[in-house]
Amino acid sequence: MDLQPEKKKVLNLVLTILRILVGLGLIVFLFVKLDVEKIFFHIKNMDIKYLVYALLPYLLFIIVSAWRWQVLLDHKNMELPFKDSLIIYFIALFFNNFLPTTVGGDVMRVIYLNRKTDALGIVIADRILGFIGLFIFGLFAVMYLYIFQKKTEFISLMIVGLAILILITFFLFSERVYQTFGPIIKKLRVFRLGERISNLHKTMTEFGSAWGVIILCIIQSIIIQALLAISPYLVLQSMGKFQVTLLPFFIYLPIINVLSMIPVSFNALGVRENAYVFLFQRAGLSGEVSMTVSLVSFFLIFLWSLLGGVFFIFYKKPKNIGEGGL
Repeated sequence: MDLQPEKKKVLNLVLTILRILVGLGLIVFLFVKLDVEKIFFHIKNMDIKYLVYALLPYLLFIIVSAWRWQVLLDHKNMELPFKDSLIIYFIALFFNNFLPTTVGGDVMRVIYLNRKTDALGIVIADRILGFIGLFIFGLFAVMYLYIFQKKTEFISLMIVGLAILILITFFLFSERVYQTFGPIIKKLRVFRLGERISNLHKTMTEFGSAWGVIILCIIQSIIIQALLAISPYLVLQSMGKFQVTLLPFFIYLPIINVLSMIPVSFNALGVRENAYVFLFQRAGLSGEVSMTVSLVSFFLIFLWSLLGGVFFIFYKKPKNIGEGGL
């Protein structure tokens, strides 16, 4: 069951307008609720030195993310040099600014490679392993909070999230598990879901026995989450001395990163800011400070994404890019 082209265009237009309205609505909600003058005051009085420091972890996040993708590409013999992987990752980051959620740019990582089914399977595997690393990182942070401060918040969320991800991973990566449910899945004909899931499964099962690759990618994912937490912490430091350690950033940023993947606005506009305000009030930060940290942190990574826009204009894709065979 495929929608007609004209209906698809109308549906996409309606969804685009709705996402813009939702994002703007969420931002306006915060601006009405908070003291906007205080937000501008915090931005005006930031220490530029700390903002420069905050740019570095974001750059390292991009490099490590491209490296994780490269590990999976190499396992599938896609024959893509790391220089090209990094450039394409920057381009994907740039397109995140115009696509739903913070992972919309993943489409570009598929477009730039020639073996589309393998490329899509690799991107999905990349995201799943990233999620596993995210929940492991968050679980370590909340366990530290429980052991040393006897606080139990978010422990159940992290455990349940990790358990669900492990089940999904077994389902997609394990041939034995898929043989049990495969016949049922193949009957899903809405949007050709059954066929598409089966094709993806064929690509992803090859990762199931590559434990060295899986473990390395999870370690890279944990490093990525640490880097994504350090930059906003440095942004906070640029605003003065607050009695907030790095630990709340290790706990709340993984949650914010998950919420930012909900496809209700472009690049999680509004979703991310509301999550910052809601969660960091628990750490003793005012809504205005939390909002400022969110906006400035987004702006810093947006600056790096502009480099992807430059690459998009000038980068010439080699004809045989990502064509390697198994």
